[in-house]
Amino acid sequence: MKVCFKRGIALAIMVSLSACATLPESHDSQLQTVQKPFTEKPGDVSFEHPTADIMYRIFVAELATQRGSPSVASKFYVDAAKKSNNASIASRAVRIASFADNKEDALEAAKIWAEASPEDTEAKRVLAVLYLRNGLFDNAKTLLSDLLDADEDGISRNILLTGALLQREASLEGALKVTEYLLLKHPQHAESHYIHASLAMQANKKEIALESIQKALEIKSDWADAAILYPRVLQEFERNDEAIAYFKTFLENNPKADNVRLAYARTLVDTRNLENARSQFELLAVKMPNNQDVLFALAMLSMQFKDYDEAEGYLIQLERLGKSSPQVLYYLGQIGEQKEQYNAALNAYSKIRSGEFFMESQLRIALILAKTKTLEDALAHLNSIPTKTDAEKREIKLFHGNLLRESKHYQRAFDHYTEMLANNQKDSDVLYFRSLVAERLNKIDIVIQDLSTVIEQDPENAAAINALGYTLADKTDKLEEALKLIQRARDLEPDDPAIIDSLGWVHFRLGNQETALKYLKEALDKIDDAEVAAHYGEALWTSGDKEQAIEVWNKAFEKNKENDVLNETMKRFSLE
Repeated sequence: MKVCFKRGIALAIMVSLSACATLPESHDSQLQTVQKPFTEKPGDVSFEHPTADIMYRIFVAELATQRGSPSVASKFYVDAAKKSNNASIASRAVRIASFADNKEDALEAAKIWAEASPEDTEAKRVLAVLYLRNGLFDNAKTLLSDLLDADEDGISRNILLTGALLQREASLEGALKVTEYLLLKHPQHAESHYIHASLAMQANKKEIALESIQKALEIKSDWADAAILYPRVLQEFERNDEAIAYFKTFLENNPKADNVRLAYARTLVDTRNLENARSQFELLAVKMPNNQDVLFALAMLSMQFKDYDEAEGYLIQLERLGKSSPQVLYYLGQIGEQKEQYNAALNAYSKIRSGEFFMESQLRIALILAKTKTLEDALAHLNSIPTKTDAEKREIKLFHGNLLRESKHYQRAFDHYTEMLANNQKDSDVLYFRSLVAERLNKIDIVIQDLSTVIEQDPENAAAINALGYTLADKTDKLEEALKLIQRARDLEPDDPAIIDSLGWVHFRLGNQETALKYLKEALDKIDDAEVAAHYGEALWTSGDKEQAIEVWNKAFEKNKENDVLNETMKRFSLE
């Protein structure tokens, strides 16, 4: 029974290189979303002849601000704005009320600000946003339209700024209504169609987005931003070939459009066209040798193609640019492992002190210690890892058990998992891993019991279903039941080589020789695995093709002399 528990190189490109088109930043600084605790510096508010009542309200509001009480500060600041009709006070009242998430008070203050300072476009833009947030879409449409009409020379840029402002609003329905209105008023501007397409994409209205972005490109065919968004929309319709063809044509006509080329390279990654993606990133690296996104992409692609020296070079270049991030260090560690330069790997992993790569790096250190020193050194390191949550403690315990299992300390691993189950008897991960070592200890009743519990809790757990089917096929005479389980697992994961191997093995045990050979060969073609080779070789031998069986076994033995299943198989056929 096989399980993959190797923590290795993951293709991180999909996350770090995902294509995205954004509108330019707008200037609604009063309304930025704040994701940190409420802490504000004292406001710079001044005006002539303040009354004692207004000064008192400002004083209380500022005191509440410093004490981290935005709701109190909002109430007193908005009252001061109403009583003073002062733009400076109203502006600060908007900010504080927005911190407090008090949309009604923020809107009231924004109205005062706009009235007190009629020439201030930021005040009007903020007011338009607050109309949107309060569901007053007609008011927002009118005000934004007036802002655009007031600056005809800068209308294209202002349309884009309006789009950026709308893109951040929670009410996509309201934002779309505004863009539809602006589209009616300014249909001759490509920017109107572009922001409409962008908002429609955000609202998952793909047909509308496609129509609008096509119109934008009809008006301005060489516009890079639209050229980036159009293929993204095509991808939503799974028209990947069209998206790639469009990029190629656009870049042939606009070879200096580096931002479009970057989007093209990312799209090639998305569609798993990695060779071409690498070529495009290499072109970008010539033109932008210090672009960190490009360098990181090339490092990840080089790792995918096992060009570890080249990947290391890109990551070292990132370090020289001051990008010695945990992510860069983690992948330098991965490269060190792949090149069997374990001291270099340990050095890289040890530099990661916190963050999302910390725990993974610590576990990799334990794995290296198990390889280069002793299992006890690895386990001691695991016990020394600082944890903050129960989830982290559990992850370390699982890894502890799997180190024991991989080191063939099956009884210790079994006892470890059993101890973990004392806290949670239905922990699916622990039950699954215990079943693997129980099988090695020939505790078949426990294997069946543990895997059945996992499947009962998760009827679509293909790994557990396959493991149970394989155990029944290999260790019992319940072959028809085993076949049903393995076929069920294959329906869930049709391309998994471990499941295909199990399918071949159960057919072999049923005496379906031809079918067994077909599936076992398919599995071995998909994965170079000693246990699969053992099964395929045995099926070949039994079918009379002893020379090929020996060839398959010997080839597998050269790469993995320690595999128990392969060694046992070769011993049975007197081929030690």
